[in-house]
Amino acid sequence: MARQATAAAAAREPDHAVEIARAVATIAIETGSARMRRELVTLERAMRPWHDAPVGRDLTEILAPVTEGS
Repeated sequence: MARQATAAAAAREPDHAVEIARAVATIAIETGSARMRRELVTLERAMRPWHDAPVGRDLTEILAPVTEGS
């Protein structure tokens, strides 16, 4: 799912990417999956063009509990 979110970002669909990321972040927190956390870091990079937009700020907020201490 994290890769799907990254693909959505690459397709210039940031809202869809964030929607998927919301579910992925929950799963990553619950499972503690290091691989999923790495994929979410890749998503963060793919979403850089929208960093200052509301959708980018939403992503930062969603991923904060996942990426803390990374």
